[in-house]
Formats: sequence, structure tokens, C-alpha cells
Amino acid sequence: MSTDIFKRTTFIVADAVKAAKFYQDVFGWKIWYDNTLEADYRFPPSGAPDKAKVHLIVLEVADPKIGKLGLLSYENPPFDTGTPTNRTKVRMGETILVVNSRDVKAVYQRAKKAGATIISKPVDWTVPGPGDTPEIQLRTLAMFDPNGIYMEVSQHC
Repeated sequence: MSTDIFKRTTFIVADAVKAAKFYQDVFGWKIWYDNTLEADYRFPPSGAPDKAKVHLIVLEVADPKIGKLGLLSYENPPFDTGTPTNRTKVRMGETILVVNSRDVKAVYQRAKKAGATIISKPVDWTVPGPGDTPEIQLRTLAMFDPNGIYMEVSQHC
């Protein structure tokens, strides 16, 4: 078994502050890190010049060491910052943000108010368990956030 730990996912967005507000309003996540810094041109390889100014906000969820969500915006973006709207499908290579919730129906209500594009209202369904374990009963909501990031929010039933 590897000792490497998956710690955080960071999305590049047009406005880190607005993007963070969505997750704060919908999930109640708190800001763990909020800073403007100079990015190394290699991390991420965006085409921006070395020491480009970026705003990085990292939100903390229930676990203080893992499960953080980063939202990064460039002061002078080297690329188109148009945000896809009214999305209904994912694309090849796209990330799926998976969130476990205790109350998917409440998340659904908050997400609608916060501007999410709802793909599927909460539905109950079953998936096979890992290995020889029993099936898993889920209630799942599918949506795109206002930045076009696809996510599935599930609750074990």
C-alpha cells in the first residue's frame, strides 16, 4: 500500500472569491488559506509568465489534513476565462468532484439558490460494494457549479 496521501484538488476559475462563496454557501466549508502569490510558471503550466499573480483560496472540509478544495484565479489570465454555462454533459478528461453529505436534499436546495445547474435532483439508487461487500444504497444529486465544475453529492441511505 502506498504511503502517498491524496490531499487536495484545485480548480482554475475566473474568480476565486466568487467560486469559494458557492462552496461556503452550499456546503458550509471554511476558508483555510486565502492569499495572493506569485506562481511559478511550471506549477501549473498555464502559459503565464513566471511570477504571475494568482489568488488561491483553499477551503477546508471536515478533515483538517485531507479533503481540501483549492480555487485558483489569475490576476492577468493567459487564457480565455469564459465560464461554460447551462452545461448538461461532462467531457473527456474532466474531473468529477465527489462529495459525501449527511443531507443531500438540503444541499440540493442551497445549490439551486446559489446558481448551480442541476442535472439530477436527489435520487435513490444502488451501486455494487467493493470486493465481496454488500451493495451501497445512495441518495445522489448531480450538478454543475457556477464555474462549470461537475459534481456528484451522495448520502449513504
